[in-house]
Amino acid sequence: MRIRAITLAVASLIVITPAQAHAASPPDPIAFVRGGDVWVRTAAKTFPVSHGGHAVWPRLSPDKSQIAYAESGNVVIAYIGGGPENVYSTELTHGKDAGGPAWSPDGRFLAYRAGEVHSGLLTILRLGSAESGRVTVAGREEHAAPRVGFDQLRTANTLDWSPDGKSIAFPGGDCWGIYDDCLTVLDLASNTEKTIAAWGGGGQELSGFATTPRFSGDSRKLFWTQQEDVIDQSDPSPLRAYGFNLATEQRWQVGVDGDTVPVHLGNGHFIVTARHAGTNWVAYLSGTAHTWLVPGGQADARR
Repeated sequence: MRIRAITLAVASLIVITPAQAHAASPPDPIAFVRGGDVWVRTAAKTFPVSHGGHAVWPRLSPDKSQIAYAESGNVVIAYIGGGPENVYSTELTHGKDAGGPAWSPDGRFLAYRAGEVHSGLLTILRLGSAESGRVTVAGREEHAAPRVGFDQLRTANTLDWSPDGKSIAFPGGDCWGIYDDCLTVLDLASNTEKTIAAWGGGGQELSGFATTPRFSGDSRKLFWTQQEDVIDQSDPSPLRAYGFNLATEQRWQVGVDGDTVPVHLGNGHFIVTARHAGTNWVAYLSGTAHTWLVPGGQADARR
């Protein structure tokens, strides 16, 4: 298959960089969304990157000089290396069906989902080239609708590329042909998938979702946002962030109830989105302690 040839080529081109240890302080810069636009928070200034009011899911490039995001369904890259007075952007796709993009660890490729969050096309785009490859993600035509009370993050159409370049995590995949909702890790070299979390199907009656996946810096752990039914309760569980060891399959909660969109920074620290003073805020999380940084959400950061 052409997609396997492309993914094998991509995997062979990625340079694996060892994870580094870091001090316990918020990273700089942080990209986030406020009022439908992408913003950047630096130690010196917070400034907007987009202005159309329809931007979502920003991701900083490995060298932190650019931000990739989706705007009105198209993937856009904005250069921020020149500071707030020298921001310029380039629209890379025109299908108006793209979800949030993720960078390859060497910054030469972008991955995103084209179409619906669970049954869309996983697309790998070589930057500076028209070449791309797509994987058709299997799914069933009919799925059980979630009960009232599930958060809109259920439809968060985002993915993540592991820092070692070997895997991409996303909601859906082959597991969507069995379950009503699921989270998958794709091995780029073998083009095989591993189900990480799943609900419904196979006789299971409970509903839930796992979205906004993010790998740890050493690629050994995966983090995500989750919500699910609770037995004998009328409402779903609170939104929670979870971690998962890909080798031991151990799972644990990150932070406290209400923490979402976890971005792993190392040494037990995260950037998360949570409610504060009646609205969404980007927070620096250490254990269960929050340092509230800026109003907004969907944040991204790199050490």
